[in-house]
Amino acid sequence: MKDVAMHYRYWIKTVLYRYTPGGFGDCRGLKAFKDSNYEFERDKHPVRTKHRGNHGWQQSSASIVYRDYKDYEEYVTHQKQKLDEVLKIQGGFDNRVISDYRRKFYSRFRHLPGLIPNDALIVCLGARLGTEVEVLRDLGFFNAYGIDLNPGPGNRFVKIGDFMHMEESSNSIDLLYTNCVDHAFDLSAFFCEHARVVKPGGYALYDLPAEGPELGGPFESVQWDGDESIFALMLQHFREVIRVEKEPAWKWVLLRGKKTDVAQNP
Repeated sequence: MKDVAMHYRYWIKTVLYRYTPGGFGDCRGLKAFKDSNYEFERDKHPVRTKHRGNHGWQQSSASIVYRDYKDYEEYVTHQKQKLDEVLKIQGGFDNRVISDYRRKFYSRFRHLPGLIPNDALIVCLGARLGTEVEVLRDLGFFNAYGIDLNPGPGNRFVKIGDFMHMEESSNSIDLLYTNCVDHAFDLSAFFCEHARVVKPGGYALYDLPAEGPELGGPFESVQWDGDESIFALMLQHFREVIRVEKEPAWKWVLLRGKKTDVAQNP
């Protein structure tokens, strides 16, 4: 009940997102981008012919396997298609999807008060429409924002950005969050870049698919076998895992500090 009282803004808006006919907030305006003339097979971007389901993956027996992108530009082009397709096919996400994601993000972020101050600088990576950013702001973290290769039209919560090559300064972020680990172009470079921008003693919060990335998923860019390989890469760049929790579909990992801090703070 204490959380309900403290986070009334979150709870009220979640109900509105779930039950408002035609959508609520910024998502309502996205309905205008639905294109009734769009046919996926006829109109899809050419990159989606190569990268679709089980097609477009490298052939490898390694524990970590990547999509067979010709170059980084092809990777970026592919990743941008997800939101474009959602907008054209259905005009954004429906009420149930958004309210479900709001509850998911709340389960992650409700632990943050007391861990970091309300004025903490938080960046959500691969945030798309920014539902996670809005939940953070509902909880009082008003300096939260998102970055995404394709944030869509008129996005108040997310700006254009690349989580593989971030514009943020080194040692500037209190906490970063993403549920897009399985969309990384290169996992080692992905974690290295995040460790660069996190402050000494700062945090990284990663959502991972509970059973590993979806095999044959349309936009996932990397697959791995078991948690060992992912945790090993994380701990090459971050100092310690301080929390791991598992749900039916997801597990989330909270890390603190980065390896560059070790020499300064043994």
